[in-house]
Amino acid sequence: MNMKNNGEIVKLEQLVESLISRCKEQKEKLHSLEKKLRDRDEECELLKLERAELQKQQGDVASRVAGLLGRIEEWETSELPPQKKGEKAA
Repeated sequence: MNMKNNGEIVKLEQLVESLISRCKEQKEKLHSLEKKLRDRDEECELLKLERAELQKQQGDVASRVAGLLGRIEEWETSELPPQKKGEKAA
């Protein structure tokens, strides 16, 4: 083997090592991004569950408030004396 071929082989070895190193770095980045994506997916699912629970609670509260308002209206109408024609409400 002459010196020229030896130099080319050395360059080729360096190139291959560089490519292998870059490939490993890219795989590590890929794994890191995949983990971040999984974590965000989990967080998204938890937020969806929390949102559904809050919507349910909001519906429950709205129903209770509507019930209270209905009871107050019933109480008001049962406690007010009947009005005569031409009489103004107090």
